Amino acid sequence: MKTNKYVTSAITALALVGGLFGSVAPAHADGFSVSADKSKYLTSAGDTVTVTLSGVPANQGVYVRLCKGSMAEVTKARPALCFGQGAWVSTDPAQLKFGAGDATKPVALAVQAQFTSGGTAVDCTVDACGIHIRRDHNGGSGDYSLDRFIPLTFGPAPVASATAALMDGKVSVTVANAKGSKVTFVVGNKKYVRNVTNDSFVFSVAAPKGKFVVTAGLDRKQLTKVALNN
Repeated sequence: MKTNKYVTSAITALALVGGLFGSVAPAHADGFSVSADKSKYLTSAGDTVTVTLSGVPANQGVYVRLCKGSMAEVTKARPALCFGQGAWVSTDPAQLKFGAGDATKPVALAVQAQFTSGGTAVDCTVDACGIHIRRDHNGGSGDYSLDRFIPLTFGPAPVASATAALMDGKVSVTVANAKGSKVTFVVGNKKYVRNVTNDSFVFSVAAPKGKFVVTAGLDRKQLTKVALNN
């Protein structure tokens, strides 16, 4: 994105108009939506998120930037701490000639977990961060109808694990960090397949008599294997 006086003035105005946001969520433009090809477990040192904008109004444009803030916070005020200048895209032919990207095409946005904005250090592995979309400088700094926010997380995905215990004649296997997956449990000579519905999922079944082995597996990876005696 080319730097120009309009972009500079808009970034300066960001802090000024943020207070006008108040506690009321902005009205959303009909038919305008945004999506990202990924938003979780991004590489902290640097990654690229492809943002697709749909229904950008004719002759209007937006800024797409990585900023500090949560969904709750950005509904109260536009974020003031952002990474670089992000991307400027538009549907206005005049702005396209002036250096804006084409808003009808996917935006490859560079992101990273640590950055400094206005002298303030931001760490998105600790602070809530996300991609903020807002109306550009072309007569729209006070227009909140195109404001959108996509929360991001940085760092490796949590590793799935499982533990098994025997209590009161029942086997309980607790599976962590496997939400949305199918886990296969084997208790003695019986097999059970369950859809894991949360990140601390508990599978419980009556224990066979005597000595037996309990296993839990996910995608051919063994999460736990333990010998028990009932």
